[in-house]
Amino acid sequence: MAFSDYKTYEAVQAKYPQLVIRSGAIIPTNLPELLPSDALAEDIAFNLKTYRSNEYFASEALVSPVLRYVWKKHSKEINFWTHQAIRYDDDLTGVPDFMFTHLDREQYKVLSYPIITSVEAKAENFTEGWSQCITQLLACQKLSPKPIVVMGIVTTGKIWEFGKLDGNIVIQHPSAFTIDNLPKLISILDYLLVEAKKQL
Repeated sequence: MAFSDYKTYEAVQAKYPQLVIRSGAIIPTNLPELLPSDALAEDIAFNLKTYRSNEYFASEALVSPVLRYVWKKHSKEINFWTHQAIRYDDDLTGVPDFMFTHLDREQYKVLSYPIITSVEAKAENFTEGWSQCITQLLACQKLSPKPIVVMGIVTTGKIWEFGKLDGNIVIQHPSAFTIDNLPKLISILDYLLVEAKKQL
């Protein structure tokens, strides 16, 4: 099965019964907000005015600009990938929408491990989005040369949800965040990358 074949939590747990999926806080409540650049804020505001509930539009107009903006701060240590295929086996294979990975400075054009974050952009269907993201996290974990906690994000572009895979436990943050509060969103993404890259 490809990642895209998983549509429900039940399908994921039927294939991987060792996984425990639960809710839990993974984001501190007191993160200082990081102000976006004027250019990013203007770009996002314009794209929100023309928003269409379409995965490709949301991915290109809302998700990618925000992820790339945060990545720039960490780009000497972390690489950023869009629509890059990964494969562990026949049941854990496919193309995550976005990934953050270890940066190999000598082969930065080649995917290197570990993969520390996988991002799935979905049009309003968070159950399907998380089902696919969890299987991506599992593949990332198995492809890693060492034990690692892998961060996961599912987003419509407007609404963002966060989680992580730690061992056999998937922990999903109980609250969602919106792009309307761009400073808060940027601070969360920055925090997740800071935490993830400690494992590199």
